[in-house]
Amino acid sequence: MGILFWYILRHYLKILIMCLTGLTSIYLIIDFFEKLRRFLRHDAELSSMLMYFFFKIPDISFKLAPFATLMAALLAIGLLNKNHEITAMRSCGFSLLYIAAPFLSVAALATVLMFGFTAVLIPLGNAQAERIKTVEIQKKPQPLAFTAENLWLRIQNNTIMNVKEISPDGTQLRKIHLYQMDPSFQLNQLLSAETVDYLPSGWALKNVTQRNMSSNGPVTVSQVKQLPLQLSLTPEDLRTWISLEPEHMPLGQLWEHIQHLKNEGHNITGFLTDYWGRIAFSFVTLIMTILGVSLGLLGLGSRSSSVAKNIGQALGISFLFWTTHSVGIALGRSGALMPIIAGWIACIMFLSVSLNFFLKVRY
Repeated sequence: MGILFWYILRHYLKILIMCLTGLTSIYLIIDFFEKLRRFLRHDAELSSMLMYFFFKIPDISFKLAPFATLMAALLAIGLLNKNHEITAMRSCGFSLLYIAAPFLSVAALATVLMFGFTAVLIPLGNAQAERIKTVEIQKKPQPLAFTAENLWLRIQNNTIMNVKEISPDGTQLRKIHLYQMDPSFQLNQLLSAETVDYLPSGWALKNVTQRNMSSNGPVTVSQVKQLPLQLSLTPEDLRTWISLEPEHMPLGQLWEHIQHLKNEGHNITGFLTDYWGRIAFSFVTLIMTILGVSLGLLGLGSRSSSVAKNIGQALGISFLFWTTHSVGIALGRSGALMPIIAGWIACIMFLSVSLNFFLKVRY
């Protein structure tokens, strides 16, 4: 790697950082003012709102990084071309492939980082952001641990509730255990119920087995047909948790969850589509870099190139990709396309276009 490689690399990285920072800032500002009114209804503190958006930054950056690299590649090559630097490089015998090498190197590294983000970091950030929104902003109970099959929840009066299953509409909880502790955190009562149903009057335990413990006496057991349950969560909250669950799971855990649902005979189309979609999106940065470099190099010698034109190209291509990707994911979730095809279809289409433009560049 010679001096020219590092020169182009520094030139490109400056523009890339500026584009990614600018796009992320604009997204955060818009999202902040969009959610501000809803958060203020719950008398949320500013620190909680800021922490919520802080933990959303990895997810936002992941979504915007491909389009930041596309915009940065178009701008970087456009500025090099405007200053006749690429012409000077070519006159010194450097191939266009060598000139493109710094861009592709950054894209390859970004692809690895983005895969790590979507596999581990983003799900953890999303889960923490959701916890802040639910517990600190909306003042609802905090789930101690949660998957679609197992929910641990701390509720009032030193009580911990364990739910094995949640109905798809969120109106019924199944196989419930309520552990009631005394002030010294010793178990003094255990309630086991077949279901908890959401009634007009609120949540109600059905077919309850009540066990009372004492430090010196025996355990007494009694049966109760129905008991009220003071729970501030609504079916809508539970549906939201279930629908957001794939975003909160690392890829390895998501794959295990898919296999578990498959073994139990459940429909896994939506989960499998999200799984392949997350993997495929990690490669979009590389695809967009190839496309941006190709379009930039194809425009060598053109005097019509400008910053506004390059930004317009990047926004137009980004819109087309998002539309194609979103349609593919929607078709996959509905079962119209195989999940793996739905997740990869936009990447395959744009990679074909990118390579076609790249091969048209004059060497």
